[in-house]
Amino acid sequence: PRVTVIGTSPAADSNLILRAMRAGVHEFLIHPPSLEELAASVERLMRRSHGESGRGEVYAVYTAKGGLGSTSMAVNIAQAFAGARTDARVAIADLVVAGGDVRVFLNLKPSYDLSHLVEKGDQVDAELLNSLMTACPGGLWALPTGENPELDDLFDAAAIGSIINILRSHFAVTVLDCEHHVSERTLMALDAADRIIIVTQLTVPALRSTQRTLAICRRLGYEDGKLCVVVNRFQSDDVLPVNDAEALLQCPIYWKLPNDYRLSAASLTKGLPVALEDPASKLARSYGELARKLGNAGGAHAPPAAERNGQGMLRLRNLFGIDKGVRHVT
Repeated sequence: PRVTVIGTSPAADSNLILRAMRAGVHEFLIHPPSLEELAASVERLMRRSHGESGRGEVYAVYTAKGGLGSTSMAVNIAQAFAGARTDARVAIADLVVAGGDVRVFLNLKPSYDLSHLVEKGDQVDAELLNSLMTACPGGLWALPTGENPELDDLFDAAAIGSIINILRSHFAVTVLDCEHHVSERTLMALDAADRIIIVTQLTVPALRSTQRTLAICRRLGYEDGKLCVVVNRFQSDDVLPVNDAEALLQCPIYWKLPNDYRLSAASLTKGLPVALEDPASKLARSYGELARKLGNAGGAHAPPAAERNGQGMLRLRNLFGIDKGVRHVT
């Protein structure tokens, strides 16, 4: 039988909570917990055990152009979900196989990462994945990428699809930080996601790149409701107004995240999401509102990623008329 553990402590020490969760504690309460807190904790554990959250939501954060803040957005959206849904587990997975920065943004020194999943191959299952996840302050669980550049050749689309399916079945929300180019791996992540958060800024180069990304998504058959264009680092005095951007992209701007360079820099330096660095800030509140809007949107789940295994190369050839598995789009 599966054993679940509830830990208690007289104080909410973040380091202690982190160590306890890494050691296998499933829930952590301040001692002595009230009957209501204990009952809520047991209810959460029972819901997870019985698989009531077996079809969690998956959000892919993508941009074809580097430097727009996609990793920062992925981390902070995931943290916003974790803060809003304290009764459920939220994960972030770094799918930038070679050189992903989720570990930097969360100041992680993980014992395990994606490279360990590669070593296990077909043996990857839910229990193994759970043991490889890294617990973060704020209730978020992270699956960082490895630092071995050889992973780029070892990690294929089938492996990505398997990981996404397992994450979806064991986490209420999973946020994927995707690679910046269209490849079989990227297509697997975008296909599997319930929604694709397309990161842009109100600059000509960024909007041109976003315009091409949207064209590709439409050629791939994604419905408009799956595509969420989010403007990062928005300022009211931007040279390009939102109306002009929407006319260029031929779709509405889903959300605008305010520019806060000071807070963003401080958060990155400390390895903390903005909601943990300054929860009262306009930027942290905006991330929270974005997460609520995404979570309230509803809609049907994408089909299991396994259903598309082996189709990536064919779709890339049809899309670009190429024989290679990778196409960079800027």
